[in-house]
Amino acid sequence: MRRYTNGMRRHRPVPAYRHSLVTRVTHAIFFVAFMGLVISGSQIYFHQHWLPRVNSLHQYFGLTMIASGLIYLAGGVLSGSLSKLLFGPRDAAGLVPMIAYYTRLRKIAPVYADYNPLQKLAYTIVLLTMGPLMAATGMAMWPHLPLFRPVTQFFGGRKDVALWHLGFGLELALFFVGHMVMVATTGLRNNLRAIITGWHHPPTLSAAVPCGVILSSASSMRVSKGEPRPSERSESRVA
Repeated sequence: MRRYTNGMRRHRPVPAYRHSLVTRVTHAIFFVAFMGLVISGSQIYFHQHWLPRVNSLHQYFGLTMIASGLIYLAGGVLSGSLSKLLFGPRDAAGLVPMIAYYTRLRKIAPVYADYNPLQKLAYTIVLLTMGPLMAATGMAMWPHLPLFRPVTQFFGGRKDVALWHLGFGLELALFFVGHMVMVATTGLRNNLRAIITGWHHPPTLSAAVPCGVILSSASSMRVSKGEPRPSERSESRVA
């Protein structure tokens, strides 16, 4: 016999291992390198060189970010998880419901096994277009890299390629802000813990049970099947 007197029965879902070690390490390195790029790039743009050798630091941060991105992509390809991250034609139908949820027009979030369509679209744009273009335009401004001179000429010269590089950098910064908004709306603490430890803990669910009802295991099985519950055997009221 089991007795429930608080009116609620709590269900604790089993934690799931969501992020591998490669994903966690590359995310951390990418974040540090990106923040270094923002700080050093701002100094270069506004001619405020209060950091020593800021141009070299900017290049080092850029190479670090490129290396972490390539390792992340390689790990995703080898593990097969990259296919779950990229946006496909079947994900188009789920964009509107997710936008409605993030804009508070829909109360209940659509449930997806891995990443929702809006996350996939954002990751696909960053990994396959915005990120590579930012890296290419940045390396095209290096005078000691003749390999990227065709890229410099394609974007109209060093001055124009610098503007393109700044634009791609601002778009990547906007992606980071939007990414953090998505993380916050789906559980900031839980998602941050998952990217640090690798384990995602789904929220505890509560199921209502009539207060003061004593149920036996047999009667619980009958109720779950939709059968009538014999009051004289399987339940009694607490005075």
